[in-house]
Amino acid sequence: PHESSKMSSSVCIAIAPTDQNDTEDAIRASITSCSVLPPPGCTIENSNEEIETRQLSLQLGWKEPIGLFGYTAEATYKDIYIYFDFADKVSPVNHLATKAFSMYGLGGAQEMGPPTWGNIRGSVVLLRLEPDWGFSPNVTYCSTLGFDEIYKTLVFFRDSKTSAHKIALKRDSVRMRESMPGLPGGQPFAQNFSHYMGPGGVRTEHQVNEDQDKCDHCGKTQSIVGKLKKCQRCKITLYCGKECQKSAWKKHKKICRQL
Repeated sequence: PHESSKMSSSVCIAIAPTDQNDTEDAIRASITSCSVLPPPGCTIENSNEEIETRQLSLQLGWKEPIGLFGYTAEATYKDIYIYFDFADKVSPVNHLATKAFSMYGLGGAQEMGPPTWGNIRGSVVLLRLEPDWGFSPNVTYCSTLGFDEIYKTLVFFRDSKTSAHKIALKRDSVRMRESMPGLPGGQPFAQNFSHYMGPGGVRTEHQVNEDQDKCDHCGKTQSIVGKLKKCQRCKITLYCGKECQKSAWKKHKKICRQL
């Protein structure tokens, strides 16, 4: 069911167990096209979780297939659904998948605080999620998943000093705020204290404002990169990393000491 492919994208992708120290080639080799989903006679648009978990049990022998919501590296909405066999306690730990997809509770459950369901063992199977257009009216939707997109997602969360759960919380709160401009957002439990209160945790208005700050070079927001860093000279200009800061230095150095 897992097929190596020279295609650039697929409706369904599988990720075999990967380790934190795997090489780029090894990580890319672990990402393959998967023909298990959607089930025969179904499309991404008309399939559902009950049909999909039954198909995973039938085709892969999974005893307890269960799903997780997730974000790819630069997604502004929960754009992937990740299946794995929760009953598998003997296959190798899928370290990169565990780190990248530890955002929410099992079955898509929205739980207060970081997930506690442990490690993913064996392969994971991924599908693209269609956005909730009420909360994400301006996103670009593509029903397929790119192999390079999934590689970048694994590497991004592997290298991030901010947990996947925290990044998901940042993106959730920013999306909620943008969908309701001018409103206190979410379910604030005290006036002027919380801008967003969701199942994953609480973000104050100040925190959500900071999460909308942008890298001065590439324009990515803090909710996407996890944590922006200030220029160590002016202590004002923000960058998502050393590469952007280095690329912007020729322009920034002209005004850095004046800020």
